[in-house]
Amino acid sequence: MFSIGDKVVYPSQGVGVIESIGEMVFKGEKQKYYKIHIFNNNMKLTLPVIRVEDLNIRLISDAETLDNALKNIEEFTNDLDALNKSDFKERASINTQKIKSGTLTDYLEVICNLTKVKEQHSLNSSEKDTLRKTMKILVEEISQVKNVSDSDANNLLNSAINF
Repeated sequence: MFSIGDKVVYPSQGVGVIESIGEMVFKGEKQKYYKIHIFNNNMKLTLPVIRVEDLNIRLISDAETLDNALKNIEEFTNDLDALNKSDFKERASINTQKIKSGTLTDYLEVICNLTKVKEQHSLNSSEKDTLRKTMKILVEEISQVKNVSDSDANNLLNSAINF
């Protein structure tokens, strides 16, 4: 259960804040809802509390966890041979599952693996889009955790990726 003011990661939507918690009647039944303000597009979502777990919405990472992950980012890259043997359809399926999971480690794996593939050959448009969107969400999380601009967060992530 989240509290008002908690910053959360909503997989595939971005980072936001719990603005309010209330009750609404839906199909004749009273349910608790979160109102979430997504930072990157000023979208406000009203989401039943019972859906949060299914959607893998989580609190943003704490600073120590984030710092440790960025410091050890090379651990999130799969074996280059395995990456090269997989085709884009296999990678897309794996990456989609990882993004839906919403975990920090899965986001880092998607970013690191696609970055490594990109070094070997060009990514197709779908992979480029996946890399861009995943980096955007992670940059937002870094920005919120470290209380820095998106630009500074982007620089931190890019520095870590270029290990």
